[in-house]
Amino acid sequence: MSTRLRTLVDSLSIVDGVWQEKPNNLGVIERSPIIPARRGRGNLYVLVETVGSFPDHAQIQRQIINVAQEYYRTSRSITTGIRMAIKAVNDYLFEENLNAPRKQRGIAGVTCMVLRDQDAYIGQLGPALLYHVGKEESQRFPKESTWLSSEKLQDVDITEHPPLGLRRHVEPELLHLYMREGDVFILASTSLVKAASDDEIVSAVIHRGVHTLRENLERLAQGRDLSVLIVEVLRADQAPAPEEKARTRPIAEERLSLRARVSSVLRGLFLPAPEEGFEEEEEFEAEEEKERFSLAIDLKGAAESAWRTLTRLGRGLVALLVRMLPEAEPRQRTKPRRGRGVIAAPGDKKWLWLALLIPLLVIVLFALARYQCGRSRQAHLTQLLQAVQDAKASAEASPVAADKRASLRQALTLLDEALQLTPEDERLVVDQQEIQKQLDSINLVFRVFYFGELKEFPDTETAKCQLSTVIVQGIDVYVLDLGTDRVYKYLLNQNRDGLQALEGEPALLRKGDQRGEAIVDELLDIVWVEAGGERGTSNLLILDKKGHILEYDPSADLKLLPIADSSTWRGPVAAAAYYDNLYVLDPLANRVLKYQPTGTGYDLPALDYFKAEISANVSNAVDMSIDGNVYVLHSDGTISKYLGGADVPFPQSNLDEPLKAPTCIFASGYLEQEGYIYVADAGNQRVVQFNKDGEFVRQLRSREPEYMDELRSLFVDEAAKKLYLVNGSKLYLVNLPE
Repeated sequence: MSTRLRTLVDSLSIVDGVWQEKPNNLGVIERSPIIPARRGRGNLYVLVETVGSFPDHAQIQRQIINVAQEYYRTSRSITTGIRMAIKAVNDYLFEENLNAPRKQRGIAGVTCMVLRDQDAYIGQLGPALLYHVGKEESQRFPKESTWLSSEKLQDVDITEHPPLGLRRHVEPELLHLYMREGDVFILASTSLVKAASDDEIVSAVIHRGVHTLRENLERLAQGRDLSVLIVEVLRADQAPAPEEKARTRPIAEERLSLRARVSSVLRGLFLPAPEEGFEEEEEFEAEEEKERFSLAIDLKGAAESAWRTLTRLGRGLVALLVRMLPEAEPRQRTKPRRGRGVIAAPGDKKWLWLALLIPLLVIVLFALARYQCGRSRQAHLTQLLQAVQDAKASAEASPVAADKRASLRQALTLLDEALQLTPEDERLVVDQQEIQKQLDSINLVFRVFYFGELKEFPDTETAKCQLSTVIVQGIDVYVLDLGTDRVYKYLLNQNRDGLQALEGEPALLRKGDQRGEAIVDELLDIVWVEAGGERGTSNLLILDKKGHILEYDPSADLKLLPIADSSTWRGPVAAAAYYDNLYVLDPLANRVLKYQPTGTGYDLPALDYFKAEISANVSNAVDMSIDGNVYVLHSDGTISKYLGGADVPFPQSNLDEPLKAPTCIFASGYLEQEGYIYVADAGNQRVVQFNKDGEFVRQLRSREPEYMDELRSLFVDEAAKKLYLVNGSKLYLVNLPE
């Protein structure tokens, strides 16, 4: 059995040279000094550091700590809970900055630590600092950070170590430590490393005492602003230091009246004062067990009603008795009559019977209700597990893929409900994973393990990032951001698994730029046009919604090209190219326009791609791609295929579930001879692959939802077996499975 541990906490906060009695940037959420073992979410400690022009730093700090307690509302692992809490803090501060005037914005850093059993779980982001001082070794986290090494704020590399509130999407640094008796954790503001070296800070931990340590750190600060939260880990049964003990005044022992004695006993029964940390922790764990129990079970019958009613009745009776019964008071001594014993007064007998009967009745009813709830819970769990086995057997017996799929999905739903009743049952988790593997096999799901992040695109002061199209040609990577109306160009590194570091602004074009006589309007799309016909080179074309086309030639920069009939565009949403022909998808006009090149641009009148005799409907189209055939992706998930303006079937046969809110379609290869059709299915968080006849081939899904929860675009390089994926504000590189 592992040694039970407890904490001893102290703090230090100096702001503008003034000692803070109640620091706003420190948070200690301990329901007991005893560190929970195995069960519960643990004890949470938070330190916040704010930088910038916030009108009220204290209010921001308090709110960040409040948001950080989102950790306790997550039911996933401790590490995931810390990560989600820090991301929630960042979301809060980002929105605050977004809605505040520029002169009232700021950033922040945070250190969150959770202690449970003999483990310390830590999350950090931005300006943050933590020391772990043990008997054998001492460590600083982070080991390297420009927030700690830079003398000036301007020297901090925020691209490598972003703070809270600057970007919409951030990833905190997470770590896990093993703690022992006598360890000391120091959560501090970054000013501590400027006041003293690591060796001086470690040396300040004298006798492992938090009060001595606080005084030593205060001396090291030499009047500088500093915030420190000190957590010392002790054995639970270790005697407290003299300064830790609560000083109590002994009370003279006197005889009490019967009524007063009963009152004292009842108060001790219903409102016990914990003598040591063990009793507090046992009560804490019992409360957590009951909370999980009541949250996990959804019994919609008499047992639940009885439980709630008896709980309210018990609380009401306790409150009533505490109000009615007096505090224990010394009884005035009276001289007994000679020859007779002392007889209890009638009033005392009444209180005695009341004191004995009511608690006994409550205890009996409570025990019966809990027993009944336990039986109902177990019966419900048994019923669910039997239903899971029946669904699995049905899946095995069925020869039809659709029936197998339905039975396995039912089994997963039932297992989810069973796990709500017993969330720590590892057998159910393993069973759930096995069923998911079977379902993935039937649905031809390939789980992607690794997503290489190439770039995260920031919001601007006036607009939010909204990535759209990505095009990769050789080592050139072009990205269109419709939110900020910019086109970016990057270069892949030698291994083609990352982007080269570029000097200067990577934006090729922005809204408002002037090229020739044209001022660039809201951007529409980017397309790659191959050489052929009137065109001698392959280049990138950039289109805006006013009908301007700019050609990017690396040797000659951007050139405005003439285009005909752009005044007839009503609401174009996408463009595509096939060799040197340009196509514009205009759902509002229910048209696909085809432009043929000339020596100067696309100044010939546009042709309607669809033949007059067919009734094509592209009014709800969201994207298109061309490989000789024209593929139009519709918002309802259907895909239309055309060849020479005539309709060709594309049934999406054998797909396990329809496309939902798709955003992008990509056709590789040439006509029917080679290649596939890929669709970014945002609603189902997946990439779906079809062959050219519209038959489902496979689907790519992530093991973690964060990589495919905001799919926007994709580009496939089948020769290199690479998939470039735009999700939210990030560009990822994924290896295509064989």
